[in-house]
Amino acid sequence: MAPRAYTQHRRAETSRQTRHRILESTLALYRERGVADTTLKAVAERADVSRGTILHHFGSGDGLLGAVLDQVVESLDLPDERIYEGLAGRDARIRAFVDAIVVFNERGVSWWTMFEAEMQRPELQKREAHYWSVLGQLQAKALGPRLAADPLANAALLSVIHPATVGTFLWSFERAGVGKEDVRPILGDLAVDAVRRVAGRRRGTGGLS
Repeated sequence: MAPRAYTQHRRAETSRQTRHRILESTLALYRERGVADTTLKAVAERADVSRGTILHHFGSGDGLLGAVLDQVVESLDLPDERIYEGLAGRDARIRAFVDAIVVFNERGVSWWTMFEAEMQRPELQKREAHYWSVLGQLQAKALGPRLAADPLANAALLSVIHPATVGTFLWSFERAGVGKEDVRPILGDLAVDAVRRVAGRRRGTGGLS
């Protein structure tokens, strides 16, 4: 490697490491103090950098918050349409949707709790809007073209994956000695049945053919 290229590579690597250190320090302070009480000064001290270095990498405190949120979301692995690969039929898609969303929300529960008090911030609202957009697309794919336009079918499916519903199921079944991995298929079956019943009533029958 030529000296100039080596120097550029070294600078890029140092910059990447500095950025990573700032993000990790910020996240640690968010956990300890909360978002509102985490200052750029505190982050600079924790990351052993200057305030100017933080602004150089992220532009502002909000920019830093956004970068932390992006890192968190990436680590949580937000589901996409690959969850439906190889599946035939609406029931299978609904079960896959429920399983993926329940797992994702379980992984993210500690993060949602930490950021809940700051949801008025634009950076958080932007990421929340993205989450709901992705969820809506996955839900429409699970239901199929006809039922995706049916408000009751959507309500039936959303009611099953709502954190309150999932939390109650997990708590109740865990008390009975049933693990989380075994509860998720039960929730999937519940969602399939709920959507069938709603669609059946729409058609004036007892269920879907």
